[in-house]
Amino acid sequence: MSYKIGLILSMIFVALFFAFGIDLITVQFVFSNLDAQSVAISYRISQHGTIDENLINEIENKYQVDFECLSYCHPQFGDILDYKISRQIKPIIISKEPMTIAIKRSAVIGYYS
Repeated sequence: MSYKIGLILSMIFVALFFAFGIDLITVQFVFSNLDAQSVAISYRISQHGTIDENLINEIENKYQVDFECLSYCHPQFGDILDYKISRQIKPIIISKEPMTIAIKRSAVIGYYS
């Protein structure tokens, strides 16, 4: 009888462990996805030559991210534009509220290969 109770209680901990692992994998997947998208976004900004509302809306709609300009929001040719892209996720175990995963990147205006 005690063996069955112990097995049932241990299965609860195993289920929580798997849920925590799923949350960690989800966070890593979103972070990797944002990192890959930042390369394409930097290329797009550099190719466009400036940052304006149309480009910001295009980036947010195409990549499903929140775009925020951090410095030099009206750059000229050769300037470095710092920006942050973020996305919200709803984890199972890690947090009760939605978490925001964000990365900061830079783009050189007018330089692309």
